[in-house]
Amino acid sequence: MKEMRKHEVVAFGRTAEILAYTPRQILKLFKADLPEDLIEAEYRIGKEVHALGVPCPEPSEILAYGERRGIVYDRLDGITMFRSIYQQPLTLEDKARKFATLHLDLHRRSAKNLPEQKERLADHIEQAPLLTRTEKEAILKHLASLPGGSKLCHGDYHPDNILLGRQAEWVIDWMTGTQGNPAGDVARTYLLLKLGRLPEETPQDVKQWISRIRIQLLDTYLRKYMDGSEVSMEDVNDWLLPYAAARLCEWIPEEEKRDLLKIIRAKLRTQ
Repeated sequence: MKEMRKHEVVAFGRTAEILAYTPRQILKLFKADLPEDLIEAEYRIGKEVHALGVPCPEPSEILAYGERRGIVYDRLDGITMFRSIYQQPLTLEDKARKFATLHLDLHRRSAKNLPEQKERLADHIEQAPLLTRTEKEAILKHLASLPGGSKLCHGDYHPDNILLGRQAEWVIDWMTGTQGNPAGDVARTYLLLKLGRLPEETPQDVKQWISRIRIQLLDTYLRKYMDGSEVSMEDVNDWLLPYAAARLCEWIPEEEKRDLLKIIRAKLRTQ
């Protein structure tokens, strides 16, 4: 077992902390209450995605660290795309186009060894709080009617999961990777950028600035993505209902859950 005090924490997330493990490796140390099967699934998915040639860090092992478990990954030098935009706001348009181009590249790859998108969504919808049994059944019926696929989908694609280096870009955090329909993956990104909330302690002026940045980024991303694919906004809209319902399972602020419920119930009224 490793002593946590020996390794610097370099980043935080909702499910894990990132530790500087060795000069060439980081340790993604998961929260103690995260189920072990999710950690093992992330490791397997990470291996498979790396084998597909995707620019991403390769996982090398799962290990125990004190009372917690983590995955050792290649260490990459760079900053997140969102931090890069924050530091250089005038690069937003270029970064948004790069964001779309990277997503298009993922969606051109087949990923038949990964979990199925619609099966994972159905499991999360079944577990979603705040929804009635009748609502869940209607959402599951809608999900079943949507076209499937076997393309590589990230499942949590947003600018903080893109690392920018001096000569390369990487897509990180593949816990939610699946094979499926790219329009669904875009719908997930749409919800994250449109409704995502910052921690309550974030200053109000920072919240307002980031909200504006997200909307601008989303607009450019969608236009660039649609220009390069056969996916339409109508296709994306079809996937918003199941993805909004599935997101209710996640550790997100109550305000965001209320916004998701508004979308879910408005769409159910039109079914």
